[in-house]
Amino acid sequence: MFSYYQLFVTLAALYILLTTFYNLHYMIRLPSDASLPPHLPLVSVLVPARDEERNIRACLESLLQQDYPNLEIIVLDDDSSDATPEIVQQIAQKHQHVRLVRGEPLPLDWHGKAWACHQLAQHAQGEWLLFVDADTRHHPKAVSSALAVAWSHRLDLLSLLPDMALKTFGTRVLMSIIPFVFVGCLPHFVFTKTHSPFLATALGPFMLFRAKVYHRFGGHEAVRQDIVEDVFISRWVKRVGGRIAVADGASVLRVEFYRNAREAWHGLAKSAFPALNYSLPKLILAIGLFSTLMLSPYLCLYGAWRDGIIDMLHFGLPVIQLLLIWTATGLIYHRYYIPSRYALLSGLTVVAAILFCLDSVARSLFGAGVAWKGRTYQFRG
Repeated sequence: MFSYYQLFVTLAALYILLTTFYNLHYMIRLPSDASLPPHLPLVSVLVPARDEERNIRACLESLLQQDYPNLEIIVLDDDSSDATPEIVQQIAQKHQHVRLVRGEPLPLDWHGKAWACHQLAQHAQGEWLLFVDADTRHHPKAVSSALAVAWSHRLDLLSLLPDMALKTFGTRVLMSIIPFVFVGCLPHFVFTKTHSPFLATALGPFMLFRAKVYHRFGGHEAVRQDIVEDVFISRWVKRVGGRIAVADGASVLRVEFYRNAREAWHGLAKSAFPALNYSLPKLILAIGLFSTLMLSPYLCLYGAWRDGIIDMLHFGLPVIQLLLIWTATGLIYHRYYIPSRYALLSGLTVVAAILFCLDSVARSLFGAGVAWKGRTYQFRG
């Protein structure tokens, strides 16, 4: 029985490595040489902002440097308590295609970001709607290359996997789970080629929609109670027959999600359980699979060392499993500007992921709910 278990783990680790090779080679990468639409449609760049005075100026300055000529930039101030609206207004006075919108009060059955994005979409005039977070920084070719890819691949939603600007030990250990999941776990053609809404995903900091498809399913109103609105809205795109893709945007998009480990933990715990639709069976399955693949080789090696068993089954296969996993994670981390040596700490990353998932469960089921930016939500049904 143990031999079958070891064979399963080895094959799973090999699958991770092969999937990593495939995605790093074939995943759409920006900037791209794809051609822009001949009529250069209006792109509405929509920025929800709540207490973003440390980010909003740099975000808008990077958007103002875009080489795409037909943009409107709309920022919605979502009841900020800091200088966010004043900074935006200063910039809008100098650049006529930048506009500040004051947000309406948050309805009881919405979460803040979805409500802000919903209002932004009502003000937008573009054939394409690009929602970006205030903590994003954009290469001058970000918009043009994203639109070219979406147009040439006939996509209705394109999102980007960014450079996450991880600077500290804690944020690298915690946040590196994101590129690992996106690059190492599933070939990206699955998202675009399949019609199943459950094989859909997106990343919220940069989401480019074809406007007519966005409005077809109701836009952010359809995900007004989904804390992880990016994943669930990608499923709606597929439900109405749209095509989606996640592209490698590390060269054109930088997002400083969190400054330290405490912020990262809080942000990940906010999203983990809601991303699984508050399903305990799904959570248990995910924890079981990641523990089996990423942690059991360490336990097997410890057991072999403790018992003095140095053979292929008890020692050799766990070493091979770890080498496969470290190679895959090292390649992923290198691509997304995380030092490759952190691949040796991938087991620690998985332990941390399990713990923040459990924290997410505790907050959702036994606490006041999901807290974010001064608001608390309890939508678990």
